[in-house]
Amino acid sequence: MKSNPSPRELADEALQALREAPMTPHDHFEFLIQQGIIDRNGRVLVAKLFGAEPSKATDGMAEPPAPPPQNAGM
Repeated sequence: MKSNPSPRELADEALQALREAPMTPHDHFEFLIQQGIIDRNGRVLVAKLFGAEPSKATDGMAEPPAPPPQNAGM
């Protein structure tokens, strides 16, 4: 294997791997959840992209968004 494959070679290798081990859309969705890349709502878990470990307590669910701040004077 070359040390610096071309983009075309990388694409060909990826396509070959996908053809050899196809996943259904549901299987792919579950795989992404198990890897901590997305939550069950399909939201990307940014912490995973930067190397942080997902919380085991959430079981694939992201934390709910914080409520918007309330203006006391209005």
